[in-house]
Amino acid sequence: MDYYFTISKLLTPLVLISNFLVGSLVISFYFGVLKNKIFFKKIFIILFVIFFVISVFPMGKLLTYYFLEKNFYKQIVPKNINFIFVPSGSQERLISAIDIKNKYKLEDVKILYSSGNPYLDKKNSIDQERLIINTIIENSKINPSDIIFLPEARNTFENIIRLNDYLLQIDKKNSKILLISQAFHLKRCLIISKKYNLNISGYASSYLTKNFSTGIVNSYQKACVTCNLSYIDRFFKESLSILFAKFSGINGH
Repeated sequence: MDYYFTISKLLTPLVLISNFLVGSLVISFYFGVLKNKIFFKKIFIILFVIFFVISVFPMGKLLTYYFLEKNFYKQIVPKNINFIFVPSGSQERLISAIDIKNKYKLEDVKILYSSGNPYLDKKNSIDQERLIINTIIENSKINPSDIIFLPEARNTFENIIRLNDYLLQIDKKNSKILLISQAFHLKRCLIISKKYNLNISGYASSYLTKNFSTGIVNSYQKACVTCNLSYIDRFFKESLSILFAKFSGINGH
């Protein structure tokens, strides 16, 4: 698992579509336009058209909706759950978990929170999420004892491993668990959970693709080239992570 964590973090900047396109555009422009190489000039034109399309049109948002979030738009909280599991990565996940626990009066249901720092160089990074999490707990209508902190994890695979290890430790492997995360991240979580034979349902804490306004004027107000690039980057990165999760060959206990 260490090799996967290290390689995935080192490769992240290289597999982002926007980074790849910008680098390729610079190289092809130099050889194709400045050096007048016909082959590179054709490559530059093709890459420029692709870059223009994904920058101006919300292609990444559409792909994210249809392939990552669509199946989680209609959701309910299952009955008789034993735990609510919150993998690290965003404080809104814990906020949503606390809200569900209070709203549905799940007094006997504990929240399992898998904390973690995703950076390779931990000495020069601060776990900002953990600081915010403590503030959330202190200011929420919840007993701190209702939140169990699992050992630190660095990525989604380790989040699920920490959960699996805890359930084995307390001899409750067959517990019914509600996993809270952003909608685009749930598909990967469920794939990994299946490898460990966990009884998990996914619940979205938020959506990247849900629109809270419609109409031409509102769409114009939200027009954003960098946002469109961010969507395509996130979709591509998440898709690669899903493929790895599916075909990695990692199996649970």
